Amino acid sequence: MHPLAWRDWARGGRSVSSAPHAVGGAIIQRWEKSASRMVQPPLDHHYLVVHLGGAKRITRRRRTETLVREVEDRALSAIEAGSSYSWMTEGPIAFGHIYLEPEFFAQTIAAQFDCDPAKVRFQESFGEFDPLLSRLLTALVRASESDDIALMEQELQLEAALHRLYERQNVTAARDNKLIIAPASVARVKDFIAANLREPIALDDLAGLAGYSRFHFARGFRAATGLPPYAYILRARIAHACRLLDEARLPVNAVGDAAGFASHPQFASRFRQLTGISPSAYRKIMR
Repeated sequence: MHPLAWRDWARGGRSVSSAPHAVGGAIIQRWEKSASRMVQPPLDHHYLVVHLGGAKRITRRRRTETLVREVEDRALSAIEAGSSYSWMTEGPIAFGHIYLEPEFFAQTIAAQFDCDPAKVRFQESFGEFDPLLSRLLTALVRASESDDIALMEQELQLEAALHRLYERQNVTAARDNKLIIAPASVARVKDFIAANLREPIALDDLAGLAGYSRFHFARGFRAATGLPPYAYILRARIAHACRLLDEARLPVNAVGDAAGFASHPQFASRFRQLTGISPSAYRKIMR
């Protein structure tokens, strides 16, 4: 079924929605106050759900499988084309849907990662939270309802979000069992990075903290997280900057400094590189 033909869950006359908005090979729409129970038929698009409105409990069922999750605000679920589930939501009902044509997703990922589109796989997830991806997709849903952000910028933002999604989805596939480092070491390094984003962070410091050589740590950290240490730190800084732009009253120039960037031009450049839009545009969308 085409996603725009699936509207059984919007019954009852109380639901509020935005108009469907096309961005590249995606359709974006936001919903509120729709039915708490819904049966999702197999769709001909992959789709991403951004769970909005606050924390909630969601039950997902398929045949004999039942999963129950306490879901954070802006957590994500990814559903592959052809999958069918029944859903029940206890809590605030608000969400954004981003429907992706499978060929568009495969071609976008293939171009970004220089791989064969026929080998690109879309992996399902349920109620996961990624600080950067969650904010990127929330901003994309809000931008689709505004004329302030040009369509080309929204397309770049969508590509940035799909890039991050694919990185997350392929952490397991990228593991090299010979170079795995202890989960406790990975957690220790992540905590250190989160607590020191404003300071310079050296690879030697992270390797020493984890208890491995530079080489083993760099390869093992990438196998465990899907990202090299530098790329992980960059994304952590951008996620922190998104949080500050979204929640704090700091001037945009001060946000880059608070997130650990050496200068505002560097911050603006890296922010646009990873999100597809400028820090000022992101703040405008989220507010």
